[in-house]
Amino acid sequence: MMQGIRRKLSFANITSMMALMVALGGTAYAATLPRNSVGSTQIKSKAIKNADLGDSAVTSGKVKNSSLQARDFAPGQLPAGAPGAPGAPGAPGAAGPRGLAGLQGPQGNPGAQGPTGFVGAATVQFTQAPADLANGNNQSYSAFCPAGQQAIAGGGRGDDTLSEETILTSTRPAISTGNTEPPTNGQSFTGWRITVVNPAGGSVANIRPEVWVVCVTAP
Repeated sequence: MMQGIRRKLSFANITSMMALMVALGGTAYAATLPRNSVGSTQIKSKAIKNADLGDSAVTSGKVKNSSLQARDFAPGQLPAGAPGAPGAPGAPGAAGPRGLAGLQGPQGNPGAQGPTGFVGAATVQFTQAPADLANGNNQSYSAFCPAGQQAIAGGGRGDDTLSEETILTSTRPAISTGNTEPPTNGQSFTGWRITVVNPAGGSVANIRPEVWVVCVTAP
C-alpha cells in the first residue's frame, strides 16, 4: 500500500500539499494571536479606516501638539480671534455724473419795510443839579433832547467827585419834558431821568447829581 502511494507521489503533489498545509497553518496562527503582538510593523500603511476606530477612541494624549488645523473643527467650535488692525483706506472712488441744474423757483414776496434809520451823528445833552442835594434827601433829575431829535440812550451819577457818597436808585428813559414817565414797549422817548439819594450821615454839601441823554435827528 505504501509502495502504491509512493508511486503516485510526484513533485507537484508534494508542493501542492505543502502549500495547503502552510495556508491552513497560517489561518490557525492568525486566529490565535496573543494579546499585544500586533505592532506598527504588522499594520499595512493607511490600512486603518475611520470605521475601525471605536467611539471616543482618539483622545487629546493621542493627538500631536499643534497638528490640528482650523478645518479639522466643526463650524462654531473655535473661539473668534481678536479684531485685526484697520486696513489702509481705499482709493477714492470715481466722481459720479454731474446732476442737472434745477429750475429757478418763483420770486418771493417782498419783505416788510424795516425801520427808517436815524439821520446824522449822535449828540449828548447834559444836565447838572442846580443846587446841592441835602443830606438825608432824594431827588429826580432829567435831561432832554432838543426839538426835532429823539433819544436813544442815557445815564447819570450822584456827583462828579462824591458819587460814592450817593445811591443811584433809578435810571431810565423819559417820554418828554411834558411827560417824564417811562415809555411803553415800542414807544419813542426824548429824555433820560435818574433818582439819587444822599443818605443821612453822609456828605452834607457839594452833592450835585448829573444826567446825560444821547440824541439823534428823528427820522
